[in-house]
Amino acid sequence: MRELLIDTPSWVIALVLFIFFAGVSLGCRAIIRKRCSEKRCEELSDESSRLLTGLAATFAFFIGFAVTVTWGAVATGQDAVENQAARAQQMSWNLNNIPNQSDADPILKDLQVYLATAADKDGYYLARGDTTNLPSMRPFDTFQDAVHKYAYSSTTPGPEVSGLVTAASNLTNASASVSAVAQRSLPLLLAILLLVTGTFIAIVMGISTTNTSRPLLLTAWCIIPALSITVIAALAFPFAGDISVDLSPIKAVAEQMANHP
Repeated sequence: MRELLIDTPSWVIALVLFIFFAGVSLGCRAIIRKRCSEKRCEELSDESSRLLTGLAATFAFFIGFAVTVTWGAVATGQDAVENQAARAQQMSWNLNNIPNQSDADPILKDLQVYLATAADKDGYYLARGDTTNLPSMRPFDTFQDAVHKYAYSSTTPGPEVSGLVTAASNLTNASASVSAVAQRSLPLLLAILLLVTGTFIAIVMGISTTNTSRPLLLTAWCIIPALSITVIAALAFPFAGDISVDLSPIKAVAEQMANHP
């Protein structure tokens, strides 16, 4: 299901949902008009109109809660990426202040390769929550090994080495935070509740228009739940969809390092 939502354009999801809700509404309307008397249709129409307010409020509550959950994950992911970029920038600064730059240059190169790989290739895997096979893992291991090799074999004064190791540790924690956020997704139960509530609204809307000869507003109303759920689908996974975490801060640091060796 995750792969399907990620690979399907938002407009396709919106169109499918609109067709579904419109079909349910018009189908229920047709069944009621065919099987019930005119008086019974009028009674059902009045009853469903009163019920519609409560269902619409329930649907709005679920939509609001879903937006809060999903947008919170996207915002947290963006903060994690920006923190990772800031830690990488700090790491670069520490390396550029090593007394012997011939020792720092290989480590800087490893850092730049890691950041470029994370920015250009990790997005596909982060979107799918597959954080065990990130392309940047190997370059990051190479970078960490280089830092530790330098730290434990260097004659550089202790405070400078300590700061370098601390910066590397902070970058590791920031990278782990990004991977952790990639595991988040819209709870399945909430997604089911949205679809069920939207379907009930479509049913009630169809019944409420049984006395109307041309229910033009019925199809227009079906756009609302279709678009609402489409927005939630776009936010369902922090690193996927039209509304997702932007990895450009990491790419900017990588490009800056490449342009200013």
